[in-house]
Amino acid sequence: MTARLFIPQWRPPLVNEWRGKHWSVAHKLRRATTDLLALYALTQGVPKATGRRRVSVEILLAPRMRRPDRDAFDKLFLDAMVAAGLLLDDGDRGLAGRVEVTFRRVPAAEWGTIITVEDLDGS
Repeated sequence: MTARLFIPQWRPPLVNEWRGKHWSVAHKLRRATTDLLALYALTQGVPKATGRRRVSVEILLAPRMRRPDRDAFDKLFLDAMVAAGLLLDDGDRGLAGRVEVTFRRVPAAEWGTIITVEDLDGS
């Protein structure tokens, strides 16, 4: 099963927004991200993880938005996915490979994030 989750006018927190800062900054960002992912997953009918999943993220950038590095989203985003129940674990037990991150330019009113989760057979 493959499910897509669209979150308008949002992108996962970047690593430079929390690394090197007080621990509470990362904690608050992870909590807010977890709550947002859980809410959108519930309203869009994305089921909780029951086995390994492949995850891809497409960041829809409005004109003039800067394109960050592909690896700028990993740690806090994956922790929030686990806390929201969208992954069993952010290691080999719950995640197949690395998170694939792509970028696409869209009109200003359409920016956001599309998260695709694919359940793998035999999990």
